[in-house]
Amino acid sequence: MQAVAAPPAGLPSGELVIRPAYLSDIEAIVALHREAFADTFGAAFGAKSDRGAQALATGWRRQGPAALRGMLVAEYGGQLIGTTSLRTRDMIGEVGGFAESAFFELLGLWGALRSLFALSLLDHQIGHGEGFIADVAVAPEWRRRGVARALLQRVEDDARRRGLAYLGLYVRENNHGARALYERLGFQALHLRRSFVGRLFFGQEGWIYMRKDLA
Repeated sequence: MQAVAAPPAGLPSGELVIRPAYLSDIEAIVALHREAFADTFGAAFGAKSDRGAQALATGWRRQGPAALRGMLVAEYGGQLIGTTSLRTRDMIGEVGGFAESAFFELLGLWGALRSLFALSLLDHQIGHGEGFIADVAVAPEWRRRGVARALLQRVEDDARRRGLAYLGLYVRENNHGARALYERLGFQALHLRRSFVGRLFFGQEGWIYMRKDLA
């Protein structure tokens, strides 16, 4: 189901569409994530960022629709300009090892092990009743125009329809703009997660877990 709304303030006249991600979106999603999360891509794949992006896209295509379950995209004028995902506990382990096999094929043994380990540092154990928000990304030229807010509002609406108790997300400690947006939307900082190994890979030691109760 897609939601069509008047554009947030700052967008030209037209319609912003928030809809589920399709398999045909995979290349555009990976390209957007690579740009929006350039530091994460660099840390996970190093000099093999091109192959890393290819491995992600290949793994998602092999997984099929399950790979994009819970993922939303923002589309404006036919252009994919933002994404986010709502993950729940029942999604854990449902897609098998397709992504891992693509990593080993395209990155080689050591490249795959390094990348998978680095990405595992960002994992979150989803709680009962939690809707975990991941991959909030907006194309640079469309930021600060209300796109992220529209995506997060749709996530909250979906979470309420599913009867989830609360939303959770992680934000980098030094990402003050994102933190301010989440706070305006009703999220509260609960704890700070620090990781020395995460600092080695990502150059960032602290991630703040934020939560919004839906009751």
